[in-house]
Amino acid sequence: MTQSRGLRKKAGWWLATAVVLAGVALFVVLMKSRRPESASRETTTTRAELAADAGIVLPGAAGPACESHATCAKGALCTRGRCEVITSRTTECRDVMVRFPRGASELSSSAGDAVERAARCLSADRQPTIAIEPSNDPSRSPGDNEALTKARVSAVKRALDQRGVAPERLEKTGVHEAR
Repeated sequence: MTQSRGLRKKAGWWLATAVVLAGVALFVVLMKSRRPESASRETTTTRAELAADAGIVLPGAAGPACESHATCAKGALCTRGRCEVITSRTTECRDVMVRFPRGASELSSSAGDAVERAARCLSADRQPTIAIEPSNDPSRSPGDNEALTKARVSAVKRALDQRGVAPERLEKTGVHEAR
């Protein structure tokens, strides 16, 4: 009798285990039938990940690597090899100096980069002072130097206009010649 009681206990335990497993299997089957395969699983996505997917750089977050301002999203500058959002603390938007090669009025690559930085700062409602290097070549007459300086100012204004900066914003911002 003692032996049959032990067998009944074991059989009861196995039966209970089988019932629980069958219940779990039934639950899984029912849940799968309610949820389509195309439904995504719930995951946690950070604000920075969402912004990166949208091409936005968040303040304080390390932005994507960059080589120039043009490779960054709108409202960001390439600073120390990373795209950073333009904020009121962005020192790169305080003063922009546009330098030209001797005797030239066409924008060089470094001058183009400075103009791009100025345009991005202006688009982000910052007010940089844009200084354009004047021509003070002693081998030229004062009139020729003045004409070259005016041509440089016009080149910068055209470049800013091509980047979407309205001409009336330039007068407020202070596009002037560096002396």
